[in-house]
This record gives sequence, C-alpha cells and structure tokens, in this order.
Amino acid sequence: MFSSANNAIQSGFQAISLAQAAKQRTLAILVMGSTALLMVGTGQLYEAQRLTLEATQLGTLWRGFMLPEVGWPASLQANILREWNQLDAAMDLAGEAISLCQQTASVASLAFLLYGYAVLLRICLSRGEIDAARSALQQYEQIRVSMNQPTSIYMHSLFTMVDQVRLWLACGEMDRATQWIEELDLRERQSNSFVHEREEVASARVHLAKNQPALALQRLERVLHRATVGQRWGHVMEIRLLQALARQMLHEELEALSALSEAIRLAEPEGYMRSFVDEGVPMAALLSRLRERQRKAGPTPYLDTLLAAFQEQSKAQKGLPKQRRQERLP
Repeated sequence: MFSSANNAIQSGFQAISLAQAAKQRTLAILVMGSTALLMVGTGQLYEAQRLTLEATQLGTLWRGFMLPEVGWPASLQANILREWNQLDAAMDLAGEAISLCQQTASVASLAFLLYGYAVLLRICLSRGEIDAARSALQQYEQIRVSMNQPTSIYMHSLFTMVDQVRLWLACGEMDRATQWIEELDLRERQSNSFVHEREEVASARVHLAKNQPALALQRLERVLHRATVGQRWGHVMEIRLLQALARQMLHEELEALSALSEAIRLAEPEGYMRSFVDEGVPMAALLSRLRERQRKAGPTPYLDTLLAAFQEQSKAQKGLPKQRRQERLP
C-alpha cells in the first residue's frame, strides 16, 4: 500500500481537487481520508491532521449536522491525537467517528467502521483499559468476519495485527501469542510484502516478551529495509524502537542508543509520543540514558517532553483503582 507512497499521495490530492471541482462532496471526503491514511503511514502527522480537519469541515452541514462519511477521516484524526498523547480527545472523537460510520450500510462504510474499532482498540491500549480494549477487538472481529477473506486479511494486517498481539501480551496470554507464532511459521506465508512485514513485527514483540531478543532482531532485520524503501517511516520508527529494546536486553547499550537515536530523528519533527510511551519502563530507561548523552551537547526539549509523558502516565496509573471500571463503548 505504501510502496509508492509519495506518488499515491500526490494522486490523492489531484483526485480531491477533481471531486471538489465536480461538487462531489462525499467523494472528496472519502479521498481525503484515504490520502490522510497514506500520509500517516509515511509519518506526516501534521499534514494528515490538517487534511482530516479539512474533510470534517467539508462534511459539516447546516446546524452542525455531519455527513456519515466524515467518520472515516475522523477515525484517522483520533489516531493522530492518540499518538500526540491527547488520549481523552482521541477517545471522544473515536466514539463520534464510529457512530457516524454506523449510519450507513455499504462495503466502504464497513471498512471505515472496522478501522474505527481498530483505532478504538489502540486508544484503549494506550489508556491501559484492557477490558475496553477486549470489547473493541470483539466488535472489530464481528465486522471482520462479514468481509471477504483477502480484504479481511489485508485490513487486519494494516490496522490491527500488531495491536491484537499487544493485547494478548498485556493480558498475560503468552501461550496464545506463542501458538500464533508457531502456526504462522508453519503455514504458507502471505505473498503480500506489507502483510509479511506486520507479521514479523508482531512476532518480534512476542519474542521480546519472552526475553528472546536475538530472535526478535532476526525478525526485525528482515523487514527494516523493505519498510525503509517503501518510505513507511512510522513503521521504520517502530522497528527501530523494538531493535533498541532488543539490544538493551542483550546489554548492547551503544547499539541500543543508536537505534533509539534513529527513531528519535524520525519522530521528533512530527511530535510522536505514544509510540515511545506505550513501550513502557524499559523505553523510559533508554530515553533517560540517551538524554544524559545528548545534554552534553545542549538542551534536549523533545526528550524532556517524552520523559515527562512517562511520568504523567505513571502518576495517572497509580491514581486508578485496582479494578478499573469498564467504559461503555460506542
């Protein structure tokens, strides 16, 4: 999907202009959403946010009534807000987006609704709300089974495979995650290179959870070059972060900090936060060591912001009751 991302983004803007010139409001909104998705994949969060806001404005009619198609770009906007650590706003917007997508019944709206629940799952994981995350995944799976298999497999890889594994690990379902890897390695792999990339990244996360950093690094090396060539900078950043954690487990600090520095280089211009914070205490420790090194050369405002976000999350988690109340999902 992102192998020729820049060309696809330019084609998307051309299609948006044509749709607007033809006064095809609905079509323009949908193309804006698809173009914003490509931009998120290439790490252009600010431009993607601008485009989703433009789509929302285009789809807002008299007295604030919104066209159902606004649900698609709104879900993308919610995901961006989550990455910027605006979790409450992201949760509210994801609920609104899902409600809008539920107002129409078509193949396209089904895909948009699927993405809405995928984003909701991701937000719940970032908030540490495991029961709500399970519920979002259940809603997602109910929609997914009604889709044709090739589309379902591709969309699951694109939106949710890695987060599903993250949920298993957060729930302590290590046996389930291990069985998934074993079955994955036994069956014939998908020819689609993007699907293969997501499978390897998800597998690497399981290896890290099992304290198998060498196996994780093998998985990640297989897909790093491909993601780089495809200009999927968000995924490259994720791979670099996992490499850093694996090197840290192997007590290879220089290599770990090198991989982390590469991730920081990609993340800082677009304000990524949750990609770091969601990796937990080991990532905070690595960031602290990197800040110690870089402070010798001057201020480190971005690293300071990231580490402050870890502290805020730690305080918030300490203030929660042991039995978190399950939130009502859209």
